[in-house]
Amino acid sequence: MKSFQFLFFLLLIQYSICNIQLKAQITKVKGKVIDAKTKEPIPFVNLAFKGTKIGTSTDFNGYYLIETYQPSDSLLVSSVGYLKAAKSVTRHKSQTINFELNPTKVQLTEVIIKYTGNPAHALLKKIIANKGINNYEKFDAYQYEVYNKIEFDLNNITEKFKNKRVFRPFKFIFDNIDTSDINGKTYLPIFMIESISDFYYRKNPKNQKEVIKASKVSGVNNKSVSQFLGQMYQNMNLYDNYIVVINKGFISPIADFGMMFYKYYLTDSAFIDNNWCYKIMFMPRRKQELTFNGHFWVHDTTFAIAAVDMRIEKTANVNFIKDMIASQKFKRIDDKRWMPEKSKVFVDFILSDNARGFFGRKTATYKNHIINQVKEDSFYSMAENIIIHDDATEKSEEYWDTARHEPLSKNERAIYTMIDSIQKIPVYNTYIDLIVMFATGYKVWGKFELGPYYTLYSFNKIEGSRFRFGGRTSNAFSKRLMIESYIAYGIRDGKFKGGGGFEYFLAKKRPRHSIGVFYTNDLEQLGQSENAFREDNILASVFRRIPLQKLTRFEELSTFYQREWFDGFSNKLSYVHRVITPPGDTSFAVNPGDGTDYDNVTTSEIRFNTRFAYNEKFISGEFNRT
Repeated sequence: MKSFQFLFFLLLIQYSICNIQLKAQITKVKGKVIDAKTKEPIPFVNLAFKGTKIGTSTDFNGYYLIETYQPSDSLLVSSVGYLKAAKSVTRHKSQTINFELNPTKVQLTEVIIKYTGNPAHALLKKIIANKGINNYEKFDAYQYEVYNKIEFDLNNITEKFKNKRVFRPFKFIFDNIDTSDINGKTYLPIFMIESISDFYYRKNPKNQKEVIKASKVSGVNNKSVSQFLGQMYQNMNLYDNYIVVINKGFISPIADFGMMFYKYYLTDSAFIDNNWCYKIMFMPRRKQELTFNGHFWVHDTTFAIAAVDMRIEKTANVNFIKDMIASQKFKRIDDKRWMPEKSKVFVDFILSDNARGFFGRKTATYKNHIINQVKEDSFYSMAENIIIHDDATEKSEEYWDTARHEPLSKNERAIYTMIDSIQKIPVYNTYIDLIVMFATGYKVWGKFELGPYYTLYSFNKIEGSRFRFGGRTSNAFSKRLMIESYIAYGIRDGKFKGGGGFEYFLAKKRPRHSIGVFYTNDLEQLGQSENAFREDNILASVFRRIPLQKLTRFEELSTFYQREWFDGFSNKLSYVHRVITPPGDTSFAVNPGDGTDYDNVTTSEIRFNTRFAYNEKFISGEFNRT
């Protein structure tokens, strides 16, 4: 049932539930800087909070965004050829402040500076030449502890949407809707996952491994959910020529052939963590190509990237993505080598214009870096490359408060508070029960599950109206043993049918393996695949194009042993004994005309099945998977 609670939360991306309790204590200022006379945007304008070292500059279109937890009360603006300006700032608020700069009246004597070529191009060539040293995936091995935080927000919240009947029991969740500083859309955070893991990488032969030590998913206590979501928004390596975004390869701003797709401008220089760096802004040469615009800081000695901020080109055509912003910051480990320290990704997903979509956010921070300490082959040779500790989802709040690399904001903490509050509302549990029943076909009733509901009534030519009642044990009965059985009766043939059996898990850890025994005495359409739509289904009875009129009685006893070696690869050894009997008073004629008839056909088989699904991902319940 836990896995279906997770599916319910994903469903609420379209029918969201959430609460934003308090405004964050961060100060965010965005706006545009233009020429007071021409009204044209001014690029590369410097902005800074008064009395601090926190600053930024406008992009090619004059826009800027600056944020801090410790602002002053004023924002200063300066640019060569313009008078300085300042405006007051309201602390701990999100706000928009636009500037109109007046040109200076002082006429400067003409100064001619000659430089052959573009200085940004010279730096870019140095960056490319030193990729083999600075690209951390070129190291023999590396490892670090990584803290991941992924959040989903429902956006474009309208009054009509909030007044839908389904939300009436949850009205409190709409008390404090927030507005995005990036695009001005209203949004509600609805889902969040946190994880802390140790990540290991080896270059030759290439392999990687992640050990998830702790995982926390809002509203769900399921390890496979944590493992599934932990792989979202894979890390982007700026040093690769192509950066994959939703299965499309965007050209990196420091690609070997970057000058064919980007224009570069050297705009500033400053210390970043005591490393002298140059700021290079870049923009696409052409529209509608899979490129970014933004800027990066490059170290003056190692020519490694110290930080980057970039946004996909607005005209780039990527299905379901309206916008994406990414930033990365790197840490100097020693005299020559740099490693990721923090990365942030923001994606605006949308299905159609002016429709509800959602934001996806990921923040990752890295610490405890270790370089070029290759572990033994056996460490990397395990079948699974993502392992989660047994107690990963059971960590206390005290553990999280000390283990997180950075504290949660008040808005982020509100997601957990909201989920806890909603789970205490009776109607929420009613919704969960309905979704579980719809998805599984079973109604949970204490230690038992009754169903499947769609087999309660069906009809066919042999049985006429068929009634079936069945069930199985629930997780409350056992998480290793599941017993199931059913009984059915046909009005026309006046006979009972039925079956039952059990499956028992010998182990749920890798290798996962189970045994089972099942007995069935019923009717079937011979020649149909075992994976075909079941016959005793009301929908099949109503919509089947060819009515079931050649049903045959069969009695089957089967036993099996199933072993899953790793995700996506399993074997099943089974023994099946079947006795097939024709309906009514008829018999089987193996060779028509020779006068030899048979009352039944008996078969015994030993089967060995192999299943392989490369890179399969699933959400697992105690017995079944989705």
